[in-house]
Amino acid sequence: MAPMAETKVTLLKCEIATSGLLRIDQIGSGVGVILYSPSHKTAAGLHILAPHSGSHASKNPVMYADTAIPYVMAELGRKGVRPPLSVAIAGGAALLKHQVVSGGSQQLQLVEAVKEALKRANLSVKIEETGGTQIRSITLNIDEGKIRVA
Repeated sequence: MAPMAETKVTLLKCEIATSGLLRIDQIGSGVGVILYSPSHKTAAGLHILAPHSGSHASKNPVMYADTAIPYVMAELGRKGVRPPLSVAIAGGAALLKHQVVSGGSQQLQLVEAVKEALKRANLSVKIEETGGTQIRSITLNIDEGKIRVA
């Protein structure tokens, strides 16, 4: 049997895939997000680093939670993909000593900003593994519709 095609999502990138595996590795203090449409067999993955764009117009909308979610929804919309979507998020880990001591408040802000942006897009998180101190990965098998966070 041939190995399954794999689409990797790297930091500050948005990838869309229609078959095989969609994988976000090395999610630390950022937040990885996978949006999946079972009816379209289409998924989008994002690796977001900051909560709010504020006054900076970033060249990269995927950097900030408040711009990344509207951006990915527009990209999916261009491909004819509409909700309902399954949503998985992971990350927001406190990896540095000072983050652990401060309770990972910056990471918590990022996780909350991602959830808020998803809520504004009328999406709810089905799978969430956030906080703590470990680096995670999310893998979606598009053909089977199964998401795994490790």
